[in-house]
This record gives sequence, structure tokens and C-alpha cells, in this order.
Amino acid sequence: MLSRVCVLVSLLLLAPLGALAGGPAVSGPNGKLSIEGGQYDDGDSFLALGSYTLPVGSSLGFQADGAVGTIDGKVLGGGGAHLFTRDPSSYLLGVYGSFHSWDSIDIWRAAGEFEFYFGKVSLTGLAGYEGIDFPSTTAGLPVLNADDDHFFGRADFAYYLTDDFKISGGYRYVSEASLGTASAEYLFRDAGVPMSIFAKGDWGEEQYNRITGGLKVYFGANPNKTLIKRHRTEDPQNYTPVFPKPMTTNQCVPNYGKCSQSVDCCSGSCDGVCYPVP
Repeated sequence: MLSRVCVLVSLLLLAPLGALAGGPAVSGPNGKLSIEGGQYDDGDSFLALGSYTLPVGSSLGFQADGAVGTIDGKVLGGGGAHLFTRDPSSYLLGVYGSFHSWDSIDIWRAAGEFEFYFGKVSLTGLAGYEGIDFPSTTAGLPVLNADDDHFFGRADFAYYLTDDFKISGGYRYVSEASLGTASAEYLFRDAGVPMSIFAKGDWGEEQYNRITGGLKVYFGANPNKTLIKRHRTEDPQNYTPVFPKPMTTNQCVPNYGKCSQSVDCCSGSCDGVCYPVP
């Protein structure tokens, strides 16, 4: 029932905007598949992402996302959905929801999505609410993290050096941590099937640092479409959340819980509770 209400509200909000759009929200049914690998904190990361996008009439678009892979040897899976209206010459406005799970940690999201286009510049973002649910135990040990619901947001400034080469930088506030980000993508259109190579990285708080790269394949009616046109007439981004690591009582947790002094309780003194490695 709740999901039906959310869809109805979204349609009521987006339909008037769609009527004012200067072009179709989606040029036609299309999809994309990507694989990427790299480092996440001190562990290895490998992800496969897929999306399918289709027009809903002329004024709205819908996209379904999927994700599967491993981070630090533990399985990640989940997906999301976008409902949006778009004028390919100026903007995209939509709503987004998702659910992902990793290492028995579940993250759900409900958010608004936006894109604004200015020549070769794009401003894109996602902002809303996310809930993080932790397991009670992991590897037989009690988990100290408490379930948490909070605001999250991300914004990116992208510039197309050519119609097939995009660079971008941005900011993330995810899992209550601030991160800077940078990425690049280059599309090859002469290989029969349009495919791109890309690299991206997030930096900030140590446990969330990551850098990955990979290959993406696009599917649609026009295989010769440029990267900038694909991004503005076809598919929004496939988002995956940033997962916090579970803390257990066999870890030393600086300033955790009752420890209020600004010292490392693993190596110094503390006026509260510390959890040293046995």
C-alpha cells in the first residue's frame, strides 16, 4: 500500500512538470551494463551494475537499477527505481527509491533527483532520507552500531571536454560522513556496440575511501549517439550507497560510547569504555 501511495504522489507531482517539458523524458527504451573493480578502504571491490530505462508516455520516464558484487570479500546486492520528467535541453526532476544490503547491513533510500544542463556543463544530484539497519551480531560477535535514519545528499559538477568525454567532481554526505569525489568517462562509438571506460574515486573519512574503474556497455536504438546525448536523453545514474563497517567488541574503537576525551583509547587513557583487541 505504501509503495502505491508513493507512486501516486510522485505522478501527481511530476505530471504538471512533464507537460511543460520541451522534449520526451526518454528518447526510447534503453539499457546499460557495467563492471568495475578497485579498492574500498583496505579491501577489494568488484561490482556489476545494470539499468533499464523506458518512456512512460512522452512526459515521464522510468528506470530500474540492479547491483551485485563483493566488497572486502562480502556480497553486496540490491537495486533502485527512478520516476522522472525531463526536458533534454535543460533539466531532469524525479523521485528515487532503493534498497541495498552488504555484510547483513541494509540501507534503504527515498530521495529527490535532479539534473540541470548548461551547454557542456551538467549539475546533478540526489538528496533525501536513508535508513541503515545493522545486524545484532557478525561473525558471532555483538555489533555495537545502532540502527540509524538520517539525511543524505550528493551533488556533482560535470564538464564534457568533448561530446564523448566527461570529467566531474562533487561532494557526498552519506552514512553521516563527508566525502569528495572525482570521475571520468570516455565513450567509444566505433566498436559496433557503444562502450565506455570510466574511473571514479571517493575520498574523505578513511574507512570510506575508494577508487574503482571499469567498462560500461550501452544499449538503445541509436548506437552512434554521443555520451552527452545519452546522459541527457536516456538513463539517469545507477546509485549504490556507502556502507559503514560494523564495529564489534573485538575491535578497538577510539572515543566510542562513553569515551569523551580526544585521545585514542586503544593506546592512551580514557575516562569511559574502550574495546581493546584481545
